[in-house]
Amino acid sequence: MQAMIDHVGHPSWQAQVKGAKKWILEPPPECYTTCQVLEVIVNSGEIIVLDTNQWYHQTFIVGQQISITIGSEYD
Repeated sequence: MQAMIDHVGHPSWQAQVKGAKKWILEPPPECYTTCQVLEVIVNSGEIIVLDTNQWYHQTFIVGQQISITIGSEYD
């Protein structure tokens, strides 16, 4: 799977309601040589706040679970 950026108006948050989701975050081009790739697992009850307009990302459902996520943009 190829990393992508979102074309949304604002940064966003995503709340993991059920299951777990693994995020792989690749830095924006301006700091690609100095910033590291991040791998984060967001579990039930946790929130990730991220500017998906800037960070390239991939998401994967962990295990054989159902993943339910709620997200919204903020300003």
